[in-house]
Amino acid sequence: MQAPPFDLKAATGSADAVPGMVLPTAEEIATLPARTIERIHRYSAELPPSPARAALEDALRPRLRATRPPKVITPMRLFCLPFEDLLTDRNPRLRPAGLIPRRILMPFWRLLTRPATVSGLLRGPTAEFPLPLRADRDALDHPLFEAGRGTLSAMRAAAVGNPAIANVGKRIHPDIWDIVPEMDLAIGLRFDLWRIRQDLARGRADPAVSEFLRAAADDARAMHVMLLSLARSPLSRGAFPDFATALGRHRSKEVVRILSDIVRCTADDARQDIGLETAEEAARDLDPAALARGLRPAAERLAVLRAQPMGRAGTAAAERLGDDLGATVRDRLMPNVDGMIERLPVMPRTGDESEFVAALTAAVEMLSVGREVCAGAGFADMTAASVERLMAATRRRIAALARPVPDTGSGSPTGTSTGTATGTSTGAAPPPDAAPDPALADRALRVAARAAHAFESLCPQESVLTFLQTAFVDATGRPAPRTREAFLSEIVRSCCTPARSG
Repeated sequence: MQAPPFDLKAATGSADAVPGMVLPTAEEIATLPARTIERIHRYSAELPPSPARAALEDALRPRLRATRPPKVITPMRLFCLPFEDLLTDRNPRLRPAGLIPRRILMPFWRLLTRPATVSGLLRGPTAEFPLPLRADRDALDHPLFEAGRGTLSAMRAAAVGNPAIANVGKRIHPDIWDIVPEMDLAIGLRFDLWRIRQDLARGRADPAVSEFLRAAADDARAMHVMLLSLARSPLSRGAFPDFATALGRHRSKEVVRILSDIVRCTADDARQDIGLETAEEAARDLDPAALARGLRPAAERLAVLRAQPMGRAGTAAAERLGDDLGATVRDRLMPNVDGMIERLPVMPRTGDESEFVAALTAAVEMLSVGREVCAGAGFADMTAASVERLMAATRRRIAALARPVPDTGSGSPTGTSTGTATGTSTGAAPPPDAAPDPALADRALRVAARAAHAFESLCPQESVLTFLQTAFVDATGRPAPRTREAFLSEIVRSCCTPARSG
């Protein structure tokens, strides 16, 4: 169902507009094109902070994870970079140490930058110190970080001596004066965390452990911040099990305690990745693409829970998450994929078949994710039958593209559609005994080549070659080429030679 139009300006024009906002439903958001989601996000980013803006972004958040454009570096974004992996969308009643609720960032930033004495670096770029273009290693050298740490220290000192200031902070979050030291620590440890992630990316667990122990210096809070960052970061969570195993050899009671906290956070993060309901918040209805994107990090978190140093709590959480992952792939991912496959053969034919190829690629991506998660979690492959159906549906489409669509009207005495070769038509199938039309072979062969490229992530090479050979016969009526190179030669030839019409 296509989402009905809604007026964003009317819905979000004032901070008091939340009760009467016209927001799209979860089902409607799932049907919005990615470009529409991006436009909505760009518009909302230009609005002043308000409950209306927060409500709009909360409604779009499942799709924003998949379609959000690259983040522009702002002073606030740069300030948050060292503790970005500690941010959470969840709002549990009891905040796990180290996790920072994302919803507090904007009100906290306004509080942080309100005093007239605050460094100008926190308000915007200067000619001497422009903002970095990318959130990379060089960005960590920006003087904004030390200016931010100085402001955090001054804010904490003021709160200790002034109950009114302390209460202003607590209205943002009851734990704000515990969160501020965690932010400060993450900023101070930003170079250490970067070096450890580099070691883990290269498979160097022992040097990463040495760097961790040196940087943490037996400080429990520093250990907590660093371990939680490494366990949650997309750059290091895949290597975290080996890191935790190497760290476990040092038999630190503090590390064992922190790892037990990480078990709980990791399990909650994984359940949120795949949109499952938790005790604290209702489930998010993820659209198929967002669900597929969430499965990969959930599988990586499962590996973290299975690491030996996570102990019995990790083993129990891994068993529960394994069951959840298996049910998600079987009951949510695969039915969506099968529905996509059923719709492929009847999609309207277009001049370049871009819509069909995009839908095919999306199905392949979801199947790739499903297969990867099954292999990583130790499940039996649940995708094999769907891969076969997808290849068969694609072959039928290629065969149909090489044949004229029957004209159901009375305007064509030849019984063929006059706009089929370059225009659009319905997905109606031609007669099964119709011969390929040389004028239509070019488009069919190009679709076959793009489909074969997509299938390489799902099928062995011999299966891809068999697909190409069958597609070539269906598209041209000529004997199949024996190699992929010969097929590609035919593609080049058909693209360079004007199509013959008879």
